[in-house]
Amino acid sequence: MKIKLRLYATLQKYLPPGTVNSETTLELPEAATIPDALGVLAVPMTLPHIIFINGRHVLRPEFSTRQLQDGDILGVFPAIGGG
Repeated sequence: MKIKLRLYATLQKYLPPGTVNSETTLELPEAATIPDALGVLAVPMTLPHIIFINGRHVLRPEFSTRQLQDGDILGVFPAIGGG
């Protein structure tokens, strides 16, 4: 299956060289989870703070078990501070 992965802010450094608009397409096995997708790009699971699938927020307890579907758009944000 194919999904689109969007990494934001400091997570963009994990995207492949030449990536445009913070988005890359990943080919994953059926029933892949969020950690499976992030593992393809070696994004440590300690870094994601907010995750969306198709614009819907995924709660932290579901990060490791939520299965992805063909065509999903996975958006991942780190913790962001300001002041």
